[in-house]
Amino acid sequence: MTVQAGHSPRLIPLQASFNLRDFGGYPTGDGRTVKRGMLYRSGTMTLLTEEDEDHLRALGIRGICDFRRPNERRAEPTRWHEPAGIAYWSRDYIESSGVLSDILKDTEATPDKMRQAMIHLYREIPTDHAPSYRAMFAQLARGDAPLLINCAAGKDRTGVGAALVLTVLGVPRPLIDEDYLLTNDHADWPMLFGRRNTKVARFARKAPDAIAPLLAADTAYLDAFFDTLDANYEGVDGYLASIGVDADAKRAVRALLLD
Repeated sequence: MTVQAGHSPRLIPLQASFNLRDFGGYPTGDGRTVKRGMLYRSGTMTLLTEEDEDHLRALGIRGICDFRRPNERRAEPTRWHEPAGIAYWSRDYIESSGVLSDILKDTEATPDKMRQAMIHLYREIPTDHAPSYRAMFAQLARGDAPLLINCAAGKDRTGVGAALVLTVLGVPRPLIDEDYLLTNDHADWPMLFGRRNTKVARFARKAPDAIAPLLAADTAYLDAFFDTLDANYEGVDGYLASIGVDADAKRAVRALLLD
């Protein structure tokens, strides 16, 4: 499915992208605006056509933060950055939070059990993916932007990363939720499942109702993440300090990304 630019001001007009969009442009609480064309978020990019890859390189992206596990990257590699020499960051880890196929190990999955599993997942993300978010902010503090962050679906590990960046920039929480929920409009699951034969795709064909909470962006999930930061770190600032994002780094990120 080709996405036309006119259908959404955030989607990038590509033929075979998945949930790839600009998450700038939001107003902040102090009257500033997050710059457009500096922050991108995406799911898997292994299906991109050559024309899609050319388009992305033309955006001037300087860095990619890939939040996926090694097995995910091997199964669906990202390659379009290599000819342009774009900095590509990833890490090797075994934690399963954010990996939807691991949740499907439950052989008696129901919609309610899957939703509760997702809420639990978002409570684990702050710890499991702290190194990824530390790296993301380090890239931005160095001025490595435009930056693209991604995972497999572009909604959980990536959704939390985007929410953290927008929080640091001073975007009000309702707008952060709005950006997070755009996955429900822009993630073309039928297209993706039609082109892959993964465990998630097979389960979706067999039990669409049970898997629906795993594929959705739900504000209850993001609430669980922020509630965990409040309970364990005294909020976002405490969490960022715990992963090495200090006041100087936050000032640098704001200077880079705000008009």
